[in-house]
Amino acid sequence: MSPRRTIAALTALCCAGACARAQAQDSAPRFTISGTSTVRAWSCPAQGVLKITPGKSSPPVPGYPTGVQSATITVPVKAIECEEEQMREHLRDALKEKTYPQIVYQLLQYTMSGPDAARATGKMTINGVTKPIDFDVKLVSSAQGVRTVGETSIDMTQFNVAPPVIWQGLLKVGKDVRIRFDAVLPPPQ
Repeated sequence: MSPRRTIAALTALCCAGACARAQAQDSAPRFTISGTSTVRAWSCPAQGVLKITPGKSSPPVPGYPTGVQSATITVPVKAIECEEEQMREHLRDALKEKTYPQIVYQLLQYTMSGPDAARATGKMTINGVTKPIDFDVKLVSSAQGVRTVGETSIDMTQFNVAPPVIWQGLLKVGKDVRIRFDAVLPPPQ
């Protein structure tokens, strides 16, 4: 999601004039939050919502000949699933789900770095803290529209997220996490 004016990312992660969630479940934006701990690596998937507004004079993006004016990805914290229930609960607690129920990425601008690649510049809000996030995005044509795939790494502590510590300190989650997203940009309406 890096074209020059607004294609969102994740987190990602690190996040479309139509809502991708309204399409078939297989086209809903998918995210994976992964990291390490003192015991082992972990990975938790989540589904989100992608909203895109076509541009009027932005750089063209596959499927969007007039570019993208704005893009926002929203991932509800309650949508984060983990293989282990205890990890899911600790991660949702660390993200303060009740106070900050969503993780949001808003694309500010993008630059096409090739016919099927872009560099996204935007901002991510986690735990009420907003920080700039840039990442590379691959754009691939598919039957449902243009598929975007990208990833970025973030330091959870920069968003005031205390990495979970459980079992009286025997398991400590690392502060750095990787956010990967895979979303289909629906055809403009």
